[in-house]
Amino acid sequence: MLTVPALFVACGGAGAASPLSTRAMVYRFGVVGNRGAISQLELATPREVTGISGEVVQIGTSNSDGYALTSTGKVWAWGVNVYGELGDGTASPFDTRAVKVDFPAGVRITKLANPMPFDGALAIDSHGHAWGWGLNLEGDLCLTALQELRPGQLPLSGVTLATGALTHSLFDSEGRVYACGSGTYGVLGNGTTAASPTPTAVVGLPSTAHVTALTSSWGGAGALLSNGSYYNWGYNAAGQLGNGTNANSDLPVRVGLPAGVREVFQGGSGPTNGQTIVILANGSVWMWGNNTKGQLGNASTVNSDVPVKVDVPSRVTFVKVNSGGYSSYAIDKSGRLWAWGGNQNGQLGTGNGARIETHPVDVGVHLTQVSSTGSNVAGLERKPK
Repeated sequence: MLTVPALFVACGGAGAASPLSTRAMVYRFGVVGNRGAISQLELATPREVTGISGEVVQIGTSNSDGYALTSTGKVWAWGVNVYGELGDGTASPFDTRAVKVDFPAGVRITKLANPMPFDGALAIDSHGHAWGWGLNLEGDLCLTALQELRPGQLPLSGVTLATGALTHSLFDSEGRVYACGSGTYGVLGNGTTAASPTPTAVVGLPSTAHVTALTSSWGGAGALLSNGSYYNWGYNAAGQLGNGTNANSDLPVRVGLPAGVREVFQGGSGPTNGQTIVILANGSVWMWGNNTKGQLGNASTVNSDVPVKVDVPSRVTFVKVNSGGYSSYAIDKSGRLWAWGGNQNGQLGTGNGARIETHPVDVGVHLTQVSSTGSNVAGLERKPK
């Protein structure tokens, strides 16, 4: 079990200390980037992210970078930055110390996309405008330039949700779901496999319930509805759609589950992985898709094209879940972080040499949020001072 040292502090809250004030700790582990000298940022155990100013309230990750949103609406970023995805006007690679994302004056960010697109980033401001920066390959940021060194405003209004992965992104704009970017595998959910650099409406989601969460992965996307039903679409080579087939779908398909979904997160960073994890209304945890590294958490390494129950440890209740490339994560009701699946890049954070964990293992840290994309992991802990 890992013990995080007492000096592992990222940032303090603004203002004078009080019984209600909090301090936030942000850290990273695993490995970032898909090319270049990625070993510069490879960690088998959590390490402090320095340079953040303000009280962090949310984190997010892409395959290459990490992001932190503060209570004052500022965004801080760290990571590879080959395509300007740190948003500070530069493309100087491998910044392990956080830098402030350079939004126009007066812009206050209220939500980060999680996960983020490939080598890019997305955020939503207090007026419902979406912003994107970094690599805009195939128009996944819904912008025009191939590379955005600073945030640019997207052509959408009333945005409440955003997510992205590989070269596609999803948005809830004024109660309707839109997608941008590559249409490979049908991941835009509009009935075609054509790319669209401008927002195109996802087709086939029921109109009887509104969308409460969006999620995405290397070749997939999904939407959770207010009635607890979950729909996904796109890549399905290992059963990532959970509908008992291995055929891709360019339209949303509903996943059959024994109860309504309370929380969902897609993982996947390439054609040889991809899995989804959900917490149901009855508290049980289920997964489906690729399982070659044990990331379904059911004591096997066999893929499943239908949902299977995760072997949650006895007397443990998971309340938040997340999934990366070959790995999965959960936070229990006491705040402990659990991880399972592939550990080839230290992304489980356990610090041991095990390459595969087919059951959830206690990482030894307490968190309020975990975010993983590929093998890049970030954690946030907020607690009273």
